Amino acid sequence: MLIALVSLILIFSLILLAIRRDRRTLLIALTCLTLFSFIISILTYIAKKGGIGDEISMILFGPRAVRTAFQYRIMTLESLGNALNITRHIFPLLLLLTALDMAYFDLALKLKRRMYLLFIIPLALILCYIPAVFKLLSGNHPASLAILVKASRIYVYTYVAAAIIVLVAEFLSITLPFFRRRFLSKSAILISLAIIYSFYAPQDPAQIYLFYRNDYMFILGLWFLSPVLSPFLYALTLTGSVAFGITGFVSMLKYVRTNFDERREEITLSRSASLASKGVGMFTHGTKNELLALGIVLSSIKEKYPEDEDVSLAIATVGELNERIERLHRTSRSRVSTLSPTPLEEIICDACASVLKRYADASIEMRSTNDGIMVLADRQSLSEAVANIVMNAVEANAEASSTNPVSIVCGYERLWVSIRISDSGKGMDRRTLRNIWQPFWSSKNSSQNWGMGMYFSRNCVKSHLGSIRYERTANGGSRFIILLPKLGSGTKGGVR
Repeated sequence: MLIALVSLILIFSLILLAIRRDRRTLLIALTCLTLFSFIISILTYIAKKGGIGDEISMILFGPRAVRTAFQYRIMTLESLGNALNITRHIFPLLLLLTALDMAYFDLALKLKRRMYLLFIIPLALILCYIPAVFKLLSGNHPASLAILVKASRIYVYTYVAAAIIVLVAEFLSITLPFFRRRFLSKSAILISLAIIYSFYAPQDPAQIYLFYRNDYMFILGLWFLSPVLSPFLYALTLTGSVAFGITGFVSMLKYVRTNFDERREEITLSRSASLASKGVGMFTHGTKNELLALGIVLSSIKEKYPEDEDVSLAIATVGELNERIERLHRTSRSRVSTLSPTPLEEIICDACASVLKRYADASIEMRSTNDGIMVLADRQSLSEAVANIVMNAVEANAEASSTNPVSIVCGYERLWVSIRISDSGKGMDRRTLRNIWQPFWSSKNSSQNWGMGMYFSRNCVKSHLGSIRYERTANGGSRFIILLPKLGSGTKGGVR
């Protein structure tokens, strides 16, 4: 059972690495691989030593054939002990490195600059625990042997505890629910692996290749197979191994599925965008030519009948249609954005001004948790993207007959600048959520809009190396969260 769960965790970590090839997923995969190798070494030793019942064998190995394969695997005690030496001392290091890679609070960022110092102790212990070196250092001196054993255990549990503390501290520092949910699934994987490892970490590698030394056996012993172990601790060890193995597997499965769904959605939207861009290009080109010809005809008629109001209205309508066609063309095409350091407040003010031109009675409240927030942005395009979302929020409030203002909250969140736009509307159903980023899709009156606003906003934010997230508010409304890379720092802010 245990070996099957650890194997599945490793397999899914490798699948995750194939989906997302970055440093973090590589660290997670290496951590899973190290734990897998550590457990394999432990189980090989247990199988060769023998003395366990069928019930325990089923929990640890699964089918009896698996245990038999481990038992008769050709391997010297020194080779097995050295394998345990490397995996036992590398796992806490990888666990702490992964936890630090996921953390962005101030102390964690300072530790990252000195991360190379974390390698000194584990590498020194691996060197000391090489069979020939260990025998030379310990010799016939039980005191020096005990010092090495205790130093190894202190390192193991200090690094594991430090990794868990880093994960908990980072979780408590996160304010956005979306980030908390994502972080919780990743940290659950690491904490589950850490607890499984901790159950078997007391097994010292040198005990394997010094198996026949009575003094060493007396110091350590196989604690998890000890006949003097209380039934409660015995049951706790075995059930805990399986329980946290299941927790780690479920968390890994959920994390892989989330990344796979995001990747699939990205591919689908990219294909839709490519098709939309081609279709819109042909449509706008043909329509603009027709409108141009119609405009020329109407201008000629206007010269003959300058007082005719219908002709003036037709010319104005053609001009409005031209403007809408041009706006459609701009939203569908890929354009080069010139990014420069820009105060976020100016972008939000431009967006609000654009919304108020269309909805003069709209109520919008902006609150900033930091002053002086700067982002790397194309001011015009990003303000248009924000305006599209704010406009939707204003319309949602009006549809729900809500008198609450649309809320815009800006601030720092980990390595990001967040812009949270919330309304008090009725929220969105599943169908709307599935299609909201698709070009030419709208839940509103199609005669009044093209269904390109959210599509444009998403593409614009992506061109700024950011992303957009949706979540439902506590009162049933909608909240869109724009995340942009953090640039510079700010101070506490207030309401505007």
